[in-house]
Amino acid sequence: MKIRVLILVVFSLVLPREINAQQMPIYTNYLFNAYAFNPAVAGSTPFVSAMMNYRDQWVGFDGAPRTFMASMYGPFKKSKKVALGGMISTDITGLLQRTSVYFTYAYHVQLNSKWKLGLGLSGGAMQYRVSLYNAKLYDKEDQVLNGNLLTSGVFDANAGLYLYSSKFFFGLSGYQMANNSINIPGSESNLSPQFYAMSGYTFKINKNFDLQPSCLLKYNSPVPLQPEFSLRAIYKKLFWIGGSMRMNEAFCFMLGCVCYERFNIAYAYDFPYMGLMKYNTGSHEIMLRYNFVKTKKQINKDEEEFNEIDNSFKSNLKNKKKSPENTEQKKDEE
Repeated sequence: MKIRVLILVVFSLVLPREINAQQMPIYTNYLFNAYAFNPAVAGSTPFVSAMMNYRDQWVGFDGAPRTFMASMYGPFKKSKKVALGGMISTDITGLLQRTSVYFTYAYHVQLNSKWKLGLGLSGGAMQYRVSLYNAKLYDKEDQVLNGNLLTSGVFDANAGLYLYSSKFFFGLSGYQMANNSINIPGSESNLSPQFYAMSGYTFKINKNFDLQPSCLLKYNSPVPLQPEFSLRAIYKKLFWIGGSMRMNEAFCFMLGCVCYERFNIAYAYDFPYMGLMKYNTGSHEIMLRYNFVKTKKQINKDEEEFNEIDNSFKSNLKNKKKSPENTEQKKDEE
C-alpha cells in the first residue's frame, strides 16, 4: 500500500515538470452540477439552489481520488439579472489534498421571449497539502519527501457564458485561467487552464416522458479533447434514468428523483473500460440538492392571503364611502 501511495506522491510532485494531467475533479452528474463547470449557470433558474456532491473514484485502488463539494447559488434578492454563488471543494488523492473556494458573480440578459444569456466570473483560491506522515521513504536524506507537511496556496479565476431556453442549453467556460504557479518544494507546476463546452436539448415524447441528450467536452492542453455523451429518460419530471460514455475512460449509469418539488437526489456509477479497469471496481457518485422554491400549496396560500388583503382594502374603502361623515360632506358640497 505504501509503495502505491508513494507513487501517487511522486506523480503529484515530480511529473508535473514534464507533463500536464487532468487537474479538475470529475463529476458524472454534470447536468445537475453544471455550476461546477460554468459560473454563468448561477442565476439561470429563478430560485436559489444548495448542493452537496461526493465522489469515490476507482474503488479498490489504494489512495484513489475522493471529492467533496458543496455549493449555493441563485438570483440576488429578487433580481432577474444579477446572481451570486459560492463553492467549496476538496479533492484527496493519496497524500495530496487540494481544497478550493470560489465566489461567483453572474449577469443574465433576456435576448427575446425564449432565449437568455448568462455571463459569469468566479474568483477564489486553492490550497495544496501533501501529508507525508505515512510515506515510506527509501532515501532518508531526500529533501523533497523528508518532512511532515508540504503546502502551497494559489489564487485562481474562472469565466463562462451560458445560453439557454426552456428546452435547450449551451455553455462555454474556462477554469484555472490565472495559470499561477504551485510552489511546492521539488515541483515546478502550474494551474493548467481547463476549457469546457456543455450542451443539451429536452425532447417532449408525450405528456409523461421527456428525453434529454447532452454532451460535455473537456480540453486541457496537451491532453486530447475528451467528450462525454449522455442520455436521460425523464418521467413526469420526477424520476429519471440514463447513461453516459466518457470516451477512452468509462461507461456510466445514472438515476435520480425529485421529492416534494424541492429536494433532488441523484446517483451515478462509472465502470472503467480502459486503463485501470483491472485494479478497481468502478466509481460511485451521489448528489443532493435543495431548491428554495415555493410549492404549489405555498403559492395558493400566498394568493389567498393577497386576495384577503385586497378584499379587505376594497371593503374598507366601500364602507368609508358610505360612512355618515362622507354623506353629510357631500350634502354640504351640494
